[in-house]
Amino acid sequence: MKQKRYNVAVVGATGAVGTEMLRVLEERKFPVGTLSPLASERSVGRRVTFNGRSYRVARLEHRSFEGVDVALFSAGAARSLEFAPEAVRRGALVVDNSSAFRIAPKVPLRRPLSDTAGSSPIRTARPSSC
Repeated sequence: MKQKRYNVAVVGATGAVGTEMLRVLEERKFPVGTLSPLASERSVGRRVTFNGRSYRVARLEHRSFEGVDVALFSAGAARSLEFAPEAVRRGALVVDNSSAFRIAPKVPLRRPLSDTAGSSPIRTARPSSC
């Protein structure tokens, strides 16, 4: 039986945390169908490597989330506030590493690998140091 694959967008793909997100997805053999590395205008055109392939970084836009199943955000609170709701509207599960939604009552705050239940399609990831 063929394993389901997920279309994944990584917002902030060229930053330190975005690079680490890509590394962990690869290390854990997450079943990525298509990968969309996204970043601000200054990083457009740069390349990131994932599973031995080189991907061109695209500009972050509202339409970037069409067909995306999982959107990982690590590009600061302002970008998360602007783009995460659009990703959800287009059907993506959002994991946000910024402080944007940490006090939003309907957005669950989860520690990675410890708690995955919740009612909101936006999840905030809180590293142990937060």
